[in-house]
Amino acid sequence: MVDRRGIRASPAPAPDGLLFAAGRMVGFVTLVGLAMATVAALVWLPAYARMRLAVYERDCDRVTVAELQATASANARLIADLPTNPVLTKRLAMSQGDLLPDNEVIVFKNKPLRAPPDVIIPVRYPRPAPPEGWAIQTAAKVQNLPTRRGLLLLATGALLVALFLFAPPEKYTQTQVAF
Repeated sequence: MVDRRGIRASPAPAPDGLLFAAGRMVGFVTLVGLAMATVAALVWLPAYARMRLAVYERDCDRVTVAELQATASANARLIADLPTNPVLTKRLAMSQGDLLPDNEVIVFKNKPLRAPPDVIIPVRYPRPAPPEGWAIQTAAKVQNLPTRRGLLLLATGALLVALFLFAPPEKYTQTQVAF
């Protein structure tokens, strides 16, 4: 019998071939891609939702400014017409101070009174629609801290599985030492 202590056995042959390499690459890219997509969703979706909300608030502010500018221009027209229009001046005096001319009789029938001439009815512009869609809903769900932690752990696990499961075959070849 021959003493075989200290002699290494030949390593197990590593699987090779183009199909084997392509399968490993597809598996690795799939797992790493899912992990990176999860991390990207955790980072970018809340920022995207905040950006969409800021755009919505900006558009609402623009509508409010347009309404206020329309009211200001109507008030400016009223102020400009007041000194030159005697009928407007008379109606304004009648509506604000109950000042009635002596030679005129005002008869109110059972009709609703119209607004006095100094009341400016503001123009209402349509408000923009609030942000919606799957990205906004997903961003709201991702904001939840336990969900965020769970998705980060899932992404980390997928990265670790991809690294260890699809490591090069030479990395884990068995070498046995016979005693």
